Amino acid sequence: MVDSTKSDHRRVCIQYPKLWRSVKESGVADPAPRSRRERGLERLAELGDEPGGAEFLARMGILGDWVVDFAFGDVHTRPGLDARERELIILAVLTTLGSSDPQVRAHIRALRAIDVPWNEIEETILQTAPYAGVPRAINAMKVLRDEQEAGG
Repeated sequence: MVDSTKSDHRRVCIQYPKLWRSVKESGVADPAPRSRRERGLERLAELGDEPGGAEFLARMGILGDWVVDFAFGDVHTRPGLDARERELIILAVLTTLGSSDPQVRAHIRALRAIDVPWNEIEETILQTAPYAGVPRAINAMKVLRDEQEAGG
């Protein structure tokens, strides 16, 4: 008798790689291929240069390069989600992690730079409370209120 669980797992592992294709293989052409640095800087500009602009990134040294190239140039610019969806997910993750108030602030500012309404940002934070805990949601909500009061 064949264990159907193992058989199903094996079938899925064999079939999925056949479905995974790169953008190049899919025939979808980027009209103007850009380096990861160019894509990252373009996305940062779209988000109001959060997490802090050129000065912040320079101060971070090689880590700033990684943020631009990998986080924003590779991950943030992948197809499938728009900037709004990505930023709301990032806000939820940062809220869940806790102890990330500067990053929560930066991504709230990025959300506002792309015209996401305050109520959607607040709702995203509220959705984390049952899963991450009320204290972490409260900390993120404090950051949100500070930004609202600052007129951001």
